[in-house]
Amino acid sequence: MEKSVTNCPIKMFVFGTLRKGDRLDYYMDGSKFAGKYYLEGQLMMSELGAAYIDFKEKNVATIGELHYINYPGLQRIDHLESRSGEFPKGYDLSIVPVWKLEKEGEYAFDDKNKEYAFFYRRRDEPIKIKSGDWLKRKQPSDEISKYMKEHLDNATPDSIINHMKKYLEI
Repeated sequence: MEKSVTNCPIKMFVFGTLRKGDRLDYYMDGSKFAGKYYLEGQLMMSELGAAYIDFKEKNVATIGELHYINYPGLQRIDHLESRSGEFPKGYDLSIVPVWKLEKEGEYAFDDKNKEYAFFYRRRDEPIKIKSGDWLKRKQPSDEISKYMKEHLDNATPDSIINHMKKYLEI
């Protein structure tokens, strides 16, 4: 199989309407379901019904799913979450620690079993463009594509996340 950005898997954690059985799960078509996972933070519902996570809350879990998606899948989700207007405040692509859900109701936020995945974080406040130049603003989806093109032979889900942690200054 020819190597291309289209074939490289990207780890994506989904926790709301993109999960299996919810109204927008068709956006995950073509992804590989990796199981139920959770992260540390309180699942919330906005006054308009959109899901988001309050990360100030500790020792509570939000359950979701981990999927491996390709770049066209990421573009589709990125359009929905941050550009389409489906969600009034919008969401931004970020990275979060996640843990595999072994048993419902048992959550351990330990470093030993922690993984990282991309997810869409609710935009709570305006984003600072530190450079002062609109053309130099952070564009995570575009940066992922650029990284994968430059590393076609050795890009892995974890190498993409590690690169993006530096890019996003996480």
